[in-house]
Amino acid sequence: MASPLQDKILELHDQLTESERRLAQVTLECLGNLAAYSATELAQKAGVSKATAGRFFRRLGYENFNEVRALVRDEGDRGSPLYELAGVQPPASSDMPFARHLANDLQNLAQTFERLDPADVERAISLCVGASRICIAGFRNGRVLAQYAWALLTQLRGGITLVPGAGLNLAEDLADLGDSDVLLVMDFRRRVTLLRPMVEHANRVGAKVIILTDPSATELPARSDVVLRCVNHGAAGFDSYVAAISLINHLGTSLALALGDAARHRLEEIESLHDHYGDLHQ
Repeated sequence: MASPLQDKILELHDQLTESERRLAQVTLECLGNLAAYSATELAQKAGVSKATAGRFFRRLGYENFNEVRALVRDEGDRGSPLYELAGVQPPASSDMPFARHLANDLQNLAQTFERLDPADVERAISLCVGASRICIAGFRNGRVLAQYAWALLTQLRGGITLVPGAGLNLAEDLADLGDSDVLLVMDFRRRVTLLRPMVEHANRVGAKVIILTDPSATELPARSDVVLRCVNHGAAGFDSYVAAISLINHLGTSLALALGDAARHRLEEIESLHDHYGDLHQ
Protein backbone atom coordinates (compact mmCIF):
# COMPACT_ATOMS: atom_id res chain seq x y z
CA MET A 1 0.00 0.00 0.00
CA ALA A 2 1.10 3.56 -0.66
CA SER A 3 1.68 5.98 2.20
CA PRO A 4 -1.37 8.08 3.21
CA LEU A 5 0.40 11.30 2.24
CA GLN A 6 1.29 9.96 -1.20
CA ASP A 7 -2.29 8.77 -1.72
CA LYS A 8 -3.70 12.18 -0.84
CA ILE A 9 -1.31 14.03 -3.16
CA LEU A 10 -2.01 11.74 -6.12
CA GLU A 11 -5.77 11.86 -5.50
CA LEU A 12 -5.87 15.66 -5.52
CA HIS A 13 -3.15 16.25 -8.11
CA ASP A 14 -5.47 17.31 -10.94
CA GLN A 15 -7.15 19.89 -8.66
CA LEU A 16 -3.90 21.60 -7.63
CA THR A 17 -2.68 24.93 -8.94
CA GLU A 18 0.58 25.07 -10.91
CA SER A 19 2.57 26.20 -7.88
CA GLU A 20 0.93 23.54 -5.70
CA ARG A 21 1.84 20.91 -8.29
CA ARG A 22 5.48 21.94 -8.11
CA LEU A 23 5.33 21.60 -4.34
CA ALA A 24 3.56 18.24 -4.67
CA GLN A 25 6.35 17.02 -6.95
CA VAL A 26 9.04 18.09 -4.48
CA THR A 27 7.13 16.53 -1.57
CA LEU A 28 6.85 13.21 -3.39
CA GLU A 29 10.53 13.30 -4.31
CA CYS A 30 11.48 13.91 -0.66
CA LEU A 31 8.94 11.45 0.75
CA GLY A 32 11.55 9.02 2.07
CA ASN A 33 13.27 11.75 4.09
CA LEU A 34 10.48 14.29 4.55
CA ALA A 35 10.97 14.63 8.31
CA ALA A 36 14.37 16.23 7.67
CA TYR A 37 12.83 19.26 5.94
CA SER A 38 10.98 22.33 7.12
CA ALA A 39 8.04 23.86 5.27
CA THR A 40 10.28 26.76 4.26
CA GLU A 41 12.91 24.42 2.80
CA LEU A 42 10.30 22.51 0.79
CA ALA A 43 8.82 25.75 -0.49
CA GLN A 44 12.26 26.97 -1.55
CA LYS A 45 13.01 23.71 -3.38
CA ALA A 46 9.70 24.04 -5.25
CA GLY A 47 10.12 27.76 -5.92
CA VAL A 48 6.87 28.69 -4.15
CA SER A 49 5.98 30.86 -1.18
CA LYS A 50 5.65 29.59 2.39
CA ALA A 51 2.00 30.66 2.27
CA THR A 52 1.47 28.35 -0.74
CA ALA A 53 3.04 25.52 1.23
CA GLY A 54 0.66 26.17 4.12
CA ARG A 55 -2.39 26.11 1.82
CA PHE A 56 -1.12 22.98 0.12
CA PHE A 57 -0.83 20.91 3.30
CA ARG A 58 -4.16 22.21 4.61
CA ARG A 59 -5.76 21.13 1.34
CA LEU A 60 -4.38 17.66 1.99
CA GLY A 61 -6.20 17.63 5.32
CA TYR A 62 -3.37 18.52 7.71
CA GLU A 63 -3.31 21.46 10.08
CA ASN A 64 0.19 22.40 8.94
CA PHE A 65 3.46 20.88 7.76
CA ASN A 66 4.58 20.16 11.32
CA GLU A 67 1.73 17.67 11.61
CA VAL A 68 2.88 15.99 8.39
CA ARG A 69 6.47 15.84 9.60
CA ALA A 70 5.43 14.33 12.94
CA LEU A 71 3.37 11.63 11.22
CA VAL A 72 6.21 10.78 8.83
CA ARG A 73 8.67 10.62 11.72
CA ASP A 74 6.35 8.31 13.67
CA GLU A 75 6.05 5.98 10.67
CA GLY A 76 9.82 5.90 10.35
CA ASP A 77 10.32 5.17 14.03
CA ARG A 78 7.98 2.19 13.87
CA GLY A 79 10.00 0.77 11.01
CA SER A 80 8.96 -1.75 8.41
CA PRO A 81 8.15 -5.35 9.38
CA LEU A 82 9.73 -6.52 6.14
CA TYR A 83 12.82 -4.46 6.90
CA GLU A 84 13.10 -5.97 10.36
CA LEU A 85 12.72 -9.47 8.94
CA ALA A 86 15.87 -8.87 6.92
CA GLY A 87 17.82 -9.00 10.17
CA VAL A 88 19.69 -5.77 9.53
CA GLN A 89 19.10 -2.67 11.61
CA PRO A 90 19.91 0.88 10.50
CA PRO A 91 23.42 1.97 11.49
CA ALA A 92 23.58 3.90 14.73
CA SER A 93 26.17 6.30 13.34
CA SER A 94 26.12 8.30 10.12
CA ASP A 95 29.84 7.71 9.58
CA MET A 96 29.28 4.15 8.34
CA PRO A 97 28.68 4.64 4.58
CA PHE A 98 28.61 0.95 3.67
CA ALA A 99 26.12 0.08 6.42
CA ARG A 100 24.06 3.16 5.59
CA HIS A 101 23.96 2.13 1.93
CA LEU A 102 22.78 -1.38 2.84
CA ALA A 103 20.16 -0.07 5.25
CA ASN A 104 18.87 2.35 2.62
CA ASP A 105 18.42 -0.35 -0.02
CA LEU A 106 16.72 -2.70 2.43
CA GLN A 107 14.33 0.09 3.38
CA ASN A 108 13.61 0.81 -0.30
CA LEU A 109 12.78 -2.84 -0.88
CA ALA A 110 10.58 -3.08 2.19
CA GLN A 111 8.65 0.11 1.48
CA THR A 112 8.16 -0.79 -2.19
CA PHE A 113 6.68 -4.21 -1.56
CA GLU A 114 4.59 -3.05 1.39
CA ARG A 115 3.02 -0.31 -0.72
CA LEU A 116 2.43 -2.30 -3.90
CA ASP A 117 -1.10 -3.55 -4.39
CA PRO A 118 -0.92 -7.29 -5.24
CA ALA A 119 -3.91 -6.81 -7.53
CA ASP A 120 -1.90 -4.34 -9.63
CA VAL A 121 0.97 -6.81 -9.91
CA GLU A 122 -1.43 -9.59 -10.95
CA ARG A 123 -3.03 -7.26 -13.50
CA ALA A 124 0.37 -6.49 -15.00
CA ILE A 125 1.19 -10.18 -15.30
CA SER A 126 -2.19 -10.93 -16.86
CA LEU A 127 -1.70 -8.21 -19.47
CA CYS A 128 1.75 -9.58 -20.32
CA VAL A 129 0.35 -13.10 -20.73
CA GLY A 130 -2.39 -12.00 -23.13
CA ALA A 131 -0.50 -9.41 -25.18
CA SER A 132 0.42 -10.04 -28.81
CA ARG A 133 3.60 -8.04 -28.26
CA ILE A 134 5.28 -6.34 -25.31
CA CYS A 135 7.26 -3.22 -26.15
CA ILE A 136 9.60 -2.24 -23.32
CA ALA A 137 10.66 1.42 -23.21
CA GLY A 138 13.13 3.33 -21.09
CA PHE A 139 15.75 6.05 -21.31
CA ARG A 140 18.75 7.02 -19.18
CA ASN A 141 18.67 4.90 -15.98
CA GLY A 142 15.32 3.56 -17.11
CA ARG A 143 17.08 2.10 -20.15
CA VAL A 144 19.09 -0.22 -17.91
CA LEU A 145 15.86 -1.41 -16.28
CA ALA A 146 14.21 -1.84 -19.69
CA GLN A 147 17.12 -3.95 -20.91
CA TYR A 148 16.93 -6.13 -17.82
CA ALA A 149 13.19 -6.62 -18.28
CA TRP A 150 13.75 -7.46 -21.95
CA ALA A 151 16.49 -9.97 -21.05
CA LEU A 152 14.12 -11.82 -18.70
CA LEU A 153 10.88 -11.70 -20.66
CA THR A 154 12.37 -12.63 -24.02
CA GLN A 155 13.38 -15.97 -22.50
CA LEU A 156 9.75 -16.72 -21.68
CA ARG A 157 7.75 -15.71 -24.76
CA GLY A 158 8.07 -14.23 -28.21
CA GLY A 159 7.09 -10.73 -29.25
CA ILE A 160 9.29 -8.88 -26.74
CA THR A 161 10.76 -5.68 -28.21
CA LEU A 162 13.11 -3.12 -26.67
CA VAL A 163 12.27 0.42 -27.81
CA PRO A 164 13.92 2.33 -29.15
CA GLY A 165 15.95 -0.42 -30.77
CA ALA A 166 19.62 -0.35 -31.69
CA GLY A 167 18.94 2.01 -34.60
CA LEU A 168 17.09 4.48 -32.34
CA ASN A 169 14.22 4.38 -34.84
CA LEU A 170 11.48 5.12 -32.34
CA ALA A 171 8.76 5.91 -34.91
CA GLU A 172 9.43 2.71 -36.82
CA ASP A 173 9.60 0.64 -33.62
CA LEU A 174 6.12 1.75 -32.53
CA ALA A 175 4.44 2.11 -35.93
CA ASP A 176 2.70 -1.27 -35.59
CA LEU A 177 1.66 -0.87 -31.94
CA GLY A 178 -1.99 -1.90 -31.63
CA ASP A 179 -4.79 -2.67 -29.23
CA SER A 180 -3.56 -6.19 -28.54
CA ASP A 181 -0.14 -4.99 -27.40
CA VAL A 182 1.39 -3.79 -24.13
CA LEU A 183 3.78 -0.89 -23.68
CA LEU A 184 5.91 -1.49 -20.57
CA VAL A 185 7.49 1.82 -19.53
CA MET A 186 10.36 2.57 -17.14
CA ASP A 187 9.74 6.14 -15.97
CA PHE A 188 12.31 7.24 -13.39
CA ARG A 189 13.76 10.65 -12.71
CA ARG A 190 15.32 12.52 -14.39
CA ARG A 191 12.45 12.06 -16.78
CA VAL A 192 12.88 12.03 -20.55
CA THR A 193 10.26 14.03 -22.45
CA LEU A 194 9.96 11.37 -25.19
CA LEU A 195 8.10 9.02 -22.85
CA ARG A 196 4.94 11.13 -22.81
CA PRO A 197 4.29 11.09 -26.59
CA MET A 198 5.06 7.37 -26.62
CA VAL A 199 2.45 6.71 -23.92
CA GLU A 200 -0.03 9.06 -25.64
CA HIS A 201 0.45 7.09 -28.87
CA ALA A 202 -0.24 3.85 -27.00
CA ASN A 203 -3.41 5.43 -25.58
CA ARG A 204 -4.57 6.45 -29.06
CA VAL A 205 -4.14 3.00 -30.59
CA GLY A 206 -5.61 1.19 -27.59
CA ALA A 207 -2.46 -0.54 -26.35
CA LYS A 208 -2.30 -1.23 -22.62
CA VAL A 209 0.32 0.70 -20.65
CA ILE A 210 2.16 -0.68 -17.63
CA ILE A 211 4.48 1.76 -15.92
CA LEU A 212 7.25 1.13 -13.39
CA THR A 213 8.06 4.44 -11.78
CA ASP A 214 9.14 6.20 -8.61
CA PRO A 215 6.82 7.69 -5.97
CA SER A 216 7.15 11.23 -7.36
CA ALA A 217 5.68 10.55 -10.82
CA THR A 218 2.26 12.04 -11.61
CA GLU A 219 2.06 12.71 -15.35
CA LEU A 220 2.45 9.29 -16.99
CA PRO A 221 0.68 7.26 -14.27
CA ALA A 222 -2.51 9.15 -15.13
CA ARG A 223 -2.24 7.76 -18.68
CA SER A 224 -1.41 4.18 -17.66
CA ASP A 225 -3.49 1.07 -17.05
CA VAL A 226 -1.22 -0.31 -14.30
CA VAL A 227 1.13 1.75 -12.13
CA LEU A 228 3.84 0.00 -10.10
CA ARG A 229 5.79 2.43 -7.90
CA CYS A 230 9.28 1.60 -6.69
CA VAL A 231 10.93 3.55 -3.88
CA ASN A 232 14.29 4.75 -5.21
CA HIS A 233 15.70 6.93 -2.45
CA GLY A 234 19.49 7.02 -2.60
CA ALA A 235 21.80 6.82 0.40
CA ALA A 236 24.15 9.37 -1.13
CA GLY A 237 24.57 10.93 -4.58
CA PHE A 238 22.59 8.50 -6.77
CA ASP A 239 19.09 7.08 -6.78
CA SER A 240 18.77 3.38 -5.95
CA TYR A 241 17.15 0.94 -8.39
CA VAL A 242 17.35 -2.16 -6.19
CA ALA A 243 13.57 -2.23 -5.65
CA ALA A 244 12.83 -1.81 -9.35
CA ILE A 245 15.21 -4.63 -10.29
CA SER A 246 13.63 -6.87 -7.66
CA LEU A 247 10.12 -6.12 -8.92
CA ILE A 248 11.12 -6.81 -12.54
CA ASN A 249 12.61 -10.12 -11.40
CA HIS A 250 9.34 -10.97 -9.62
CA LEU A 251 7.32 -10.08 -12.72
CA GLY A 252 9.52 -12.35 -14.83
CA THR A 253 9.20 -15.27 -12.43
CA SER A 254 5.46 -14.80 -12.14
CA LEU A 255 5.07 -14.56 -15.92
CA ALA A 256 6.99 -17.83 -16.32
CA LEU A 257 4.58 -19.55 -13.94
CA ALA A 258 1.56 -18.04 -15.66
CA LEU A 259 2.73 -19.13 -19.12
CA GLY A 260 3.44 -22.66 -17.90
CA ASP A 261 4.32 -25.13 -20.64
CA ALA A 262 4.73 -22.41 -23.27
CA ALA A 263 7.50 -20.75 -21.28
CA ARG A 264 9.11 -24.09 -20.44
CA HIS A 265 9.20 -25.13 -24.13
CA ARG A 266 10.73 -21.79 -25.10
CA LEU A 267 13.41 -22.11 -22.41
CA GLU A 268 14.17 -25.65 -23.58
CA GLU A 269 14.56 -24.43 -27.16
CA ILE A 270 16.88 -21.64 -26.01
CA GLU A 271 19.01 -24.13 -24.07
CA SER A 272 19.12 -26.38 -27.13
CA LEU A 273 20.44 -23.49 -29.22
CA HIS A 274 23.07 -22.68 -26.59
CA ASP A 275 24.25 -26.30 -26.85
CA HIS A 276 24.29 -26.03 -30.63
CA TYR A 277 26.26 -22.78 -30.67
CA GLY A 278 28.53 -23.80 -27.79
CA ASP A 279 28.53 -20.18 -26.60
CA LEU A 280 28.26 -20.86 -22.85
CA HIS A 281 30.61 -22.67 -20.48
CA GLN A 282 29.00 -25.79 -19.10
